[in-house]
Amino acid sequence: MITPDNFTSPTFYNKRVQEINEKFDDLGWIETILPVARVGQDEQGTYPEVYKNDGSRVNIRVMPEGESWLFWRIEGEITETEIEDWYNVPMSVTVWADLTKVYPAKNYDYTAELMKDVIGVLKMNSCNDIRINVDNIFEGFSELEKIEKQNTMLPYTAFKVFFNILSFPCY
Repeated sequence: MITPDNFTSPTFYNKRVQEINEKFDDLGWIETILPVARVGQDEQGTYPEVYKNDGSRVNIRVMPEGESWLFWRIEGEITETEIEDWYNVPMSVTVWADLTKVYPAKNYDYTAELMKDVIGVLKMNSCNDIRINVDNIFEGFSELEKIEKQNTMLPYTAFKVFFNILSFPCY
């Protein structure tokens, strides 16, 4: 999968996402770390896509392939907080992995270990109200929903973590 370029001067939630993605990279097992995804659509249905961020009009379709990937979504209304100029951004991180490739020496389902890693990064970066979803992970993306069972059963795994993140618009 092609990896998008980082923003040169990100702001608002994109800055927070880019900072936290650097921490996900430190985990070492996530092959492709993506920014905030939007819903792409073609005649086949809907799918997550991220902007290539190279000045072109190119978007990257996110489908289960490779060793592992992670992408972000905004999961609702962004609201102002009681702290002046700070906003609460409801988000999620969707993770997919091929367990035979991430840690080939492990011959068991170590999905919970991957979840622990992801949640640890989120907690260390001031994400709160963390909730984990292991069912209907690709809800809202019809192309992924069609193949969800074959791409979430062993040796594959997938999960989605919902949380809230505080962000400053000019941060």
